[in-house]
Amino acid sequence: MTQESQLEQNKRIVRRAIEEGWNPANLAVIDELYAAAFLFHQESGEAVRGLDAFKTWIATIHGAFPDIRYQIEAMYAEGDKVATRYTVRGTHTGDFRGLPPTGRSFNLSGHLIHRVAAGKKTEGWGIWDTLGLMTQLGVIPPVRLGGPPPVDTAANIAATRRLFEALSSRDPSVLPAAIDELMVPEFVTHGDALFPLVYGRDALRQAIPRFKAAYPDATATVQQIFAEGNKVVVHVRVNGTQEGEWMGMPATRQPMNWTASSIIRFNSAGKMAERWVIEDELGVMQQLGRVPRFQGQAG
Repeated sequence: MTQESQLEQNKRIVRRAIEEGWNPANLAVIDELYAAAFLFHQESGEAVRGLDAFKTWIATIHGAFPDIRYQIEAMYAEGDKVATRYTVRGTHTGDFRGLPPTGRSFNLSGHLIHRVAAGKKTEGWGIWDTLGLMTQLGVIPPVRLGGPPPVDTAANIAATRRLFEALSSRDPSVLPAAIDELMVPEFVTHGDALFPLVYGRDALRQAIPRFKAAYPDATATVQQIFAEGNKVVVHVRVNGTQEGEWMGMPATRQPMNWTASSIIRFNSAGKMAERWVIEDELGVMQQLGRVPRFQGQAG
């Protein structure tokens, strides 16, 4: 037998043991594919010694999780060893290591290494995500080490609504305070033709008095808002009366309205860090009389 065919045969033995032995708790298959002196090293460092003890271990696992199923994701072999990466699913309906049934389901990952000799498994090393098991069963709270915290999309949406509520306030101190609270100092706005790029929270604050002088009664009504990941998408309708100079036009005292759409990126601390915004600046200029309406344009 060639080395390649021997490796494939060893993989088939391990696959059969998992799919036909472990999954249905078929002890006849276990007897066929495991050596009598089989030694299994668990993740805790404890060992299961002998075939009878291993069959008891299988029965214990199935007693705690009767519907347990192992799904082989990948297998690797060299010499007399076969490594297996798997996922395992099940429901906790029986006692497990002194833990009474929780009725909860789990979905975890695990690794196995087996030594195969003369068509039988003689030794094994196994580890599965036992911390994940305990958290999914509700025994301990989720633990996170490093990496970004989970994104609170509801909080990000609420912060976005607060920003536009502040824009609608007639109190001149409300919007600058909201910007300071909700945005990082290095906040960047990617705009459109009128305001293509604004660097920094302070630069944005400096533009507020001019806008508020032009539209002191401006309100921004959120029409659509949702979030995915760390970004919030918001579509608003702005209404206001032009009481001061805007876009080079003196006060017209006429009501104005236009739409604006923003995509706002939040950082891991829940602060606004970046925004991409498009406003209907053409519509504003047409309402101000600076640009004529075009043929076929609605409205």
